[in-house]
Amino acid sequence: SIPLQDTEGAMLTFFRVETTGDCALSVKVGGQPRPMFEMRIELDWKAEQPVDRGRSFVEAKGQIQITDFSSEDIRCPQMKLICDNQLPPGATPAFGQLLTKLNDAVKTHGLPEVSRMLSEDFVGELVKQA
Repeated sequence: SIPLQDTEGAMLTFFRVETTGDCALSVKVGGQPRPMFEMRIELDWKAEQPVDRGRSFVEAKGQIQITDFSSEDIRCPQMKLICDNQLPPGATPAFGQLLTKLNDAVKTHGLPEVSRMLSEDFVGELVKQA
């Protein structure tokens, strides 16, 4: 779970991950291991915001598509945010505003954290396998 700043305690979680591509680790004698990969990743996400003093939750959902994550440019994966803006029947304007706020928080704070996780955590774990 990733806490989303600029919200009232909302958390970002992922419930489906699909990866395609190639990944390898090049190790030369006496040299540092070098990850070599080219991947596409799709992450289905949801952001849950407690409401009514924590008795219920408002949920926003969507997908993050990492269309190009490669060892050529580890620090800058190409990402696209897709938000499901479908309001439930009878939703008030306040519900729509909260949904927009959650989607904005995912864009502003969630995407950079996913980028950091890929460039630091994923690559770090890959190098440890050498």
